[in-house]
Amino acid sequence: MIPPEAVGHICLLTWCNDRQGKWSAGLLRVTEERLSAGKNRDGKRNINQSGRSAIRWLFHEAPLPENVLLRLSPDDIEAIFRSRFGQQRINELFRRTLGRRVGRAVVATVGQQDDYMKRIRYNGGARSALAPEGIVILGQYRSHVEVAAQLSLPLPRAGESVSVRLTRWFPDDGDVLRVQIGSNLWRIAKQGEIEHAPRLPET
Repeated sequence: MIPPEAVGHICLLTWCNDRQGKWSAGLLRVTEERLSAGKNRDGKRNINQSGRSAIRWLFHEAPLPENVLLRLSPDDIEAIFRSRFGQQRINELFRRTLGRRVGRAVVATVGQQDDYMKRIRYNGGARSALAPEGIVILGQYRSHVEVAAQLSLPLPRAGESVSVRLTRWFPDDGDVLRVQIGSNLWRIAKQGEIEHAPRLPET
């Protein structure tokens, strides 16, 4: 809503919708003719149809990075937040979001710690904790993006991570998507297939 003191000025207007995955930002010179007649107790008013038509959009319904927590089931959410320990919550987050982009804002929400991104790494983070379950966490490293591309997974962008459960590929597996990591070929694991995951390069 627009406060009385904004009338006569150019305002930056923003809007976003997590569920639609869109956001907009635009500029508008606020005038009396572009505001609704009704106002709230503070004298704030909405922009009317004439005002909306006059907005100069800088970004209009641009893609908004997905908040994956809004797409998970209540059971998944309950499982993620069950632990009182931030590291355990982040581990569970990546178990429950296989094959999906997870942004740093989600990791911060789940971890509830100042050093939340550290909780993804090796040496005590989720990458180490989940490796025995076959899960690797791809980040924005060039080599990680190449792994995601070869397995047709969403490509991690800046500040994003994508987890996937892997198992070694053998000729009997046929012509399925696979990727070279270390000295072995790896493919996406099927239900029930669990093998210690390879360590990913951090380059």
